[in-house]
Amino acid sequence: MKVEVRREPQSRAVLEVELPAEAVAQAMREAHRRLARRVNIPGFRRGRAPAALVERYVGRDGVVDETLKLLLPRTVFQAMEQVGLEPISRPEIDVDERQVSPDAPLRFTATVEVAPEVDPGPYREVRVPRPAQTLEEGAVERALEDLRLRHATLVASGEPAAPGDFVLVRVLEGPAGAGRLQAGKEYLVEIGSGTYPEALEQGLVGARPGEERRLPGGNSDEVLVVLVSDVKRRELPPLDDALARLEGAESLAALRAQVESRLAADAARRADEAYAEAVLREVLRGATVDLPRSLVAHEAAHLREDLEASLRRRGLTLETYRRAAEKSMEEVEADLTAAAEGRLRTRLVLDAIARREGLEPTEEEMAAEVENLAQSLGQDVSRVREWLDRDGRRDALAASLRRRKTMQFLLGLAAATEGAAPPPTETREEDA
Repeated sequence: MKVEVRREPQSRAVLEVELPAEAVAQAMREAHRRLARRVNIPGFRRGRAPAALVERYVGRDGVVDETLKLLLPRTVFQAMEQVGLEPISRPEIDVDERQVSPDAPLRFTATVEVAPEVDPGPYREVRVPRPAQTLEEGAVERALEDLRLRHATLVASGEPAAPGDFVLVRVLEGPAGAGRLQAGKEYLVEIGSGTYPEALEQGLVGARPGEERRLPGGNSDEVLVVLVSDVKRRELPPLDDALARLEGAESLAALRAQVESRLAADAARRADEAYAEAVLREVLRGATVDLPRSLVAHEAAHLREDLEASLRRRGLTLETYRRAAEKSMEEVEADLTAAAEGRLRTRLVLDAIARREGLEPTEEEMAAEVENLAQSLGQDVSRVREWLDRDGRRDALAASLRRRKTMQFLLGLAAATEGAAPPPTETREEDA
């Protein structure tokens, strides 16, 4: 069998295959035998009729069709194996059935998507300066003020309602345009919060308990009629040791230190995430990945399923999501495709770097991850191990750890100062 292969964009490979006449003749003989066992021909037991008579009953097209069913699947597999291709999709075969003859070679083409070729690029040369990490000025004081707000109480105002006040109203008449404001129900409205329609919030400025107000509704000819039941103001507790004790601290000084430590930890975490994203962005910028269409479509379908499941948990649909985002369904699908391409590029590049650097999770790292997973799920470790052993879940966990380890390796490289030696590369036999 002669096989020539050429590469096309999007990780497609086209194989031009030529089978010798003897292979075609053998397949046609087998096709005749199979067909003879299926058809009833007067005067012959099943499987005993001569080939010429079988062909007369089923027609040449029937024989050719059976021959190709026997011949093409195994031939394409052997051809891909011969040239070292790793298919990730079913091959598309183009063959001229008129050329099928026991006396002549058979030529056909098979187009298949293959595992993408990944060039991780000069990732060892990537350097990303890490900015100094500082707390934003006034962050601690703002956090302490938030704590005061959390422990605030509402007290009767005794004054006309002003911005920032809370007004308890009963809806007497609710127009269709008012949406969730239904007649007969009470609502606590914070003036200026933007939680309710602006016409309602601003229309309550200056209101007093017992007052009835007519406000514009959704349309020019609609009105919203409300009865003001009460006007309250938020009273903040003093910033002192008593407030600190409500938060589990011994004193205001201890609370301030506690808040500062928490804010510093949050800032450090955000800085780490931002730095990792910046490093990964630079690595991917230098990498080359030729993504197959089928792989992108498969990943985009997974992302859509995840999005729909997330929306369902909140009582929403993809259509409501689309309208809220002010996008067409085509734009939503384009966003999912772009996200799928990004995720695939990231995985494939990290996997390629891991292979080149010989990075794999150790048994100890795997065991620790299983214990962490069991703890987060509230399950026994042995049960989690059994669950991981099914459906390739352990491989997926190992892949996740490998990529995390690779990312740590890249962060170490990117943060290296000029003249510092980069982490060593583990030489593998295929790289030697």
